[in-house]
Amino acid sequence: MIKRCIVILALVLALGIALPAVGAGATKTLACVPLEVAILEDRAYVLCAEPITAYRGGYPLDNGYAVSYFAVPLSDSNWSSRFIQVADIAMASGMPVIFSYTSGDYSGELFGCDRTNCREPWAFTLVKTSWTP
Repeated sequence: MIKRCIVILALVLALGIALPAVGAGATKTLACVPLEVAILEDRAYVLCAEPITAYRGGYPLDNGYAVSYFAVPLSDSNWSSRFIQVADIAMASGMPVIFSYTSGDYSGELFGCDRTNCREPWAFTLVKTSWTP
């Protein structure tokens, strides 16, 4: 039974199915197939491919803003190095990355992550699957 629950949870995360809580402060996840990985002066970011419209309805909304970028500050070198490594592997392999972030958290603006399309993830997971959004 526990194994079945773990498999179901993994599928939910891999498919980017929205969790029921969507208000400010709620945890949200997005399955992202990276189109672009960049390192700027103050941040590293990933641009996600737009999810299939028929399946997801486009980029997910967070407080009215379509989230298409995820970024981390370069000031935290350990965290940004892991972010860049996972993003590079995803770009090279075509594997999706599951980004977890907090709805309504605009703290990324401190390092150039625009509130209108970018979020700072607090977790990211590389997923080996044949499914793409």
